[in-house]
Amino acid sequence: MKTFSIYLLTTITLISMLSACGPSQQEQQRQQREQARQDSLEQVRQRQLQQQRLDSIAKAKKQAEADSLEAAKKKKEAQIQFDPNGPLAVQVEAWRSRDKAQGQVSKWKERGFPNAYVVKHGNAETGNIWFRVRLGRVASQTMADRLGEKLQDEYGEEYWVASVQGEGTTPEPAD
Repeated sequence: MKTFSIYLLTTITLISMLSACGPSQQEQQRQQREQARQDSLEQVRQRQLQQQRLDSIAKAKKQAEADSLEAAKKKKEAQIQFDPNGPLAVQVEAWRSRDKAQGQVSKWKERGFPNAYVVKHGNAETGNIWFRVRLGRVASQTMADRLGEKLQDEYGEEYWVASVQGEGTTPEPAD
């Protein structure tokens, strides 16, 4: 009986030591449930992040398309078609000095307006003569307004649209 008692006591001690060393079955189940919950939350978070990325990419793509369309529209609107026989021109300056006016024509040509020219206007008998600096000829008021808006936007220049009927096609010669 003594052996049996020792054996029983040893078994109980071993069982209690084993159960004290590791988690109980209930604790293991609780940990497994908690791990499953955490895994599920992580999957949801990953799906949300992926959706946010996709939404962000779609939004950026849509904005880029809109910007591209807007830029193309502005470029098309900004295209100015000069017509050597057009009835209108855009006047940007007027000077009493022919030399000053010709100098300004050079400035406009350097800016990319090769059709800049000077028109002499006034009465030589009274001495009231002006040398008007104009940019090209255009076929319509719309085209003249486009040109004028470009001058305002890019150079901060004031302008007015002038009728060139009866002016001839030959600009004022440079001296």
